[in-house]
Amino acid sequence: MTATGPTVDLLVPTRNRHDCLRRSLPSWLATGARIILCDQSPQPFAADGVRVLHRPDIAGLPAARNVLLAASDAKVVVFLDDDCEIAADFVRVIQRLAQSELTTIAWGPVVEQRGRWIRRAHRIGHLGAFHDSRRLVAGQSDLSTNALFGCCFAVRRDAAQRVGFDARRPGYALGEDFDFFRRLANAHPQARMRFASNLTAVHRRDGEDRAAPFTRGLAKSAFLLWVARRHGQGNPATLGHLVMALLCAASGRGQEPADWHGVLAGLWRTDGHGRVKKSAAS
Repeated sequence: MTATGPTVDLLVPTRNRHDCLRRSLPSWLATGARIILCDQSPQPFAADGVRVLHRPDIAGLPAARNVLLAASDAKVVVFLDDDCEIAADFVRVIQRLAQSELTTIAWGPVVEQRGRWIRRAHRIGHLGAFHDSRRLVAGQSDLSTNALFGCCFAVRRDAAQRVGFDARRPGYALGEDFDFFRRLANAHPQARMRFASNLTAVHRRDGEDRAAPFTRGLAKSAFLLWVARRHGQGNPATLGHLVMALLCAASGRGQEPADWHGVLAGLWRTDGHGRVKKSAAS
């Protein structure tokens, strides 16, 4: 990177989505930053200007994120989904923010916006350990938050390495970003995370309908139970908060609606790490 700020790497986990990579790559190259890709596909992606780590031996998005963290020596890393495009000035903005906001450890754009009634539902369904500031934003923002969007966020690498991602969770690992930010905040209680309205990104959400509503219900139920166990222990209100979150998930609303039958089935078909048992997902 340039000498105008801390070094920044773009880190991209991917698996079997080379077409997505080809569509997103021009925007990444336009930033001038180093690009490191962790490809879990049987055959690796190849392109000029990209360092590819071919790792079909590891399972899951969190494990790929950890591999990327270990491969980078930049002061700040930007995690991107393979279907996320960013503005040409994205890295320059991150450099300025990292240099001027020394007590902030993570930044990101608002890439999902919800309507008024959906935000009201989330205020009811996301209480206690389930509180997620991302679900309450109506547009671009510069507010502090307890979590950023996993498809596009920047974080100080040393802070991220201190907590890492939970590699026990295979596959897409719904909510792995939320868990990461909860643990990041706990490890750095005096630090801030915030949205930045001068960061521009577009998340295309390629293949968002690849999972059936029943399967999404299983995954959401598993995730909510896991959050309750991992982050809600010690709070006597967690059980009530869990019920509200499950009702919200079973409503069939939101950007990735779930079938209530799947949510219900997931209550007893998951393990202790937020994973759906194979017999339930088949």
